[in-house]
Amino acid sequence: MRIAEYFRQVDATITLCSRVALKTMFYDERSETKGFIRGLLHFDDGSELHIREFVDVSTDIERYTYSYPYMRASRLMFRYDNSADLTARDFATYPHHKHVEDSIQESSAPSLAEVLAEIVQTLQ
Repeated sequence: MRIAEYFRQVDATITLCSRVALKTMFYDERSETKGFIRGLLHFDDGSELHIREFVDVSTDIERYTYSYPYMRASRLMFRYDNSADLTARDFATYPHHKHVEDSIQESSAPSLAEVLAEIVQTLQ
């Protein structure tokens, strides 16, 4: 796969989410197989999702770094990321984890589609 195709897949995933009211996405192709994504999605209730990924698609989709903070009225509802958070080292899923309020929870590495589905479920 080429990174441009992955970028198109991300854009299509966002377009399929009916609750996204506005999107601002930046796609930076670093090579044919590596790229950086940064974006902001505004939902129809005023909440927002910030997106950041650095990805390599040369063999599979490998996200070297990712962060998906979801905010409502400037308050963090949750954030998935794979930052080397010292308090998450005890998790079997390290470095993948989820921040919810003041706690850190064990988590797999969700896809953007999974994060969007979780947000849509909270909006219902």
